[in-house]
Amino acid sequence: MSPSELSIRQKITLGYFSLIFVVIVIALTTYGITAQVEKKVVLVEVIDDFYNLTLECRRFEKNYFLYAMETDFADNFSYLKKLEDILELHGRVVIDLSSVGELGRIEQIMSDYRKKMEELHAFNNASPGAESIVNFEILQATIRELGKKMTDFAENTAKAERDNIKRLLKASRSIFLSSMVALIFLSFVMATLMGRKVVASLKLLEDYTLNIAHGEMLDPPSLNVEREILSLFQAFQRMVNELRLRQRQIVQSEKLAAMGTLVAGVAHELNNPLSNISTSAQILLEEIDNNDKEFQKNLLLQIEGQTDKGRNIVRTLLDFSVNKKFTKEKFSFEDLVRQTIQLLRSEMKSGIKIHLEFPDDSFVFADKQGMQQVLLNLIKNSIDALGTSGNIWIQVAGIQNDNLGREIEIMVEDDGPGIEPSILANIFDPFFTTKDVGQGSGIGLFVVHEIIEAHNGKITVDSRIDQGTTFIIWLPVHEVRE
Repeated sequence: MSPSELSIRQKITLGYFSLIFVVIVIALTTYGITAQVEKKVVLVEVIDDFYNLTLECRRFEKNYFLYAMETDFADNFSYLKKLEDILELHGRVVIDLSSVGELGRIEQIMSDYRKKMEELHAFNNASPGAESIVNFEILQATIRELGKKMTDFAENTAKAERDNIKRLLKASRSIFLSSMVALIFLSFVMATLMGRKVVASLKLLEDYTLNIAHGEMLDPPSLNVEREILSLFQAFQRMVNELRLRQRQIVQSEKLAAMGTLVAGVAHELNNPLSNISTSAQILLEEIDNNDKEFQKNLLLQIEGQTDKGRNIVRTLLDFSVNKKFTKEKFSFEDLVRQTIQLLRSEMKSGIKIHLEFPDDSFVFADKQGMQQVLLNLIKNSIDALGTSGNIWIQVAGIQNDNLGREIEIMVEDDGPGIEPSILANIFDPFFTTKDVGQGSGIGLFVVHEIIEAHNGKITVDSRIDQGTTFIIWLPVHEVRE
């Protein structure tokens, strides 16, 4: 399995155990070097003692040569005995410092040194002749040579061990530096292994969650990400699908709530054409034997016209109530506004006036049912705010934006009491309402905002107390090829 196929947990575990392994190797190596240095220090201490005793032994040797005093001879032998004791007690140390052959050689030298000193002591106690003087000088020279060999042995051995200690310390420093380089390299590899893909995956996840937070219900990107991040993306995808479903349910519930409000008004609107149809039919029945064909034809035309009017009202209501899939199409926005106003006609008091202003070409490319729900909510809110009298302006204008392309601007304005500035920023929040309990659910403007967002548009509100409220919608315009 390649490193790129490992999960985040496996990568962290691999990096963790790699670091532990490197640390253990460094610790064991350092411990081994420290133990060797410690051992070498003990060996050097032993050989230093041997060297110092050798110097003391040679000092009394020199004194004895000069003054031939028994105390000097006794002290010389005393230090020689201490040297022999060191070799006996620390023979293994000496072997470690040099070799078995070196130990045997120094023991032989010390034995010869002892014999020659005894011969010199015996010579000093006898009456020397001319020939003996020559032998005395030869004997002293031999003793000096043996003593020098003892001193050289101790000095050379101590120097060799100090050099060994220096080499160990140098090796320890090199190992330390190499270990630091290895740790830095391993850390870099782990950072590359973890960072390059993990951080990139987390950044994708962050961007995706920000999009969701801003209301963009996007499917997660189909990229090669870490297993754990992929699981999170899959969880977010399930959440987005659920949010889409809930959002559709909220829109539909708001639509049904609006339907409940409109039913009474639509029934009233239907009463007029039905009453006209009934009246015309009764007159036609009474005049059926009349030969005035033109009069009868006019009555039939009135019945047909009123029937079409009722059918259009019912069709508009049905088009609004049916839950259709979000689909953009080209339609006349002016016709949609007039149909929506017709649905709300019974809601308006006689003192409320609606003013319409449209360009010559008011065709838009949008979801017709969604935009009708937007208009229904905004116009109904204005009607509720005005009460018994006031004005509502609905204007449409095409504008050109160099960055976003051509847009259509829709404005719904009233001269009602306005909205308090303290709550203006919350009016698009779900379930936020200023109406009394039972008068509104608080999801109307939230649904409006969601529908406009689904069109990649934007909606803003401007309101001043006692001067009215203005909702402005910007929708991108896409040309439709016939």
